[in-house]
Amino acid sequence: MELKILYFGMIADATGCKEEVISLQPGCNTNQLEKILKTKYQTLQNLSFKIVVDQEIASSQSILKATNEIALLPPFSGG
Repeated sequence: MELKILYFGMIADATGCKEEVISLQPGCNTNQLEKILKTKYQTLQNLSFKIVVDQEIASSQSILKATNEIALLPPFSGG
């Protein structure tokens, strides 16, 4: 399956792109996606980020579907 991944802030800087489409095996979860991205982009190894699925912060075992909107967000603070 193909997923569109959106990158924001320092994550976009680290990957050198704001979005891309990647191919994953059906049934892939967010933990597997994170490992794939950290292998592809070594610069992500030392960065903290959240994986957001359909505008909600996902757990590490969330199963991904081709229809999901995926984003990687850097740490943020509110106030």
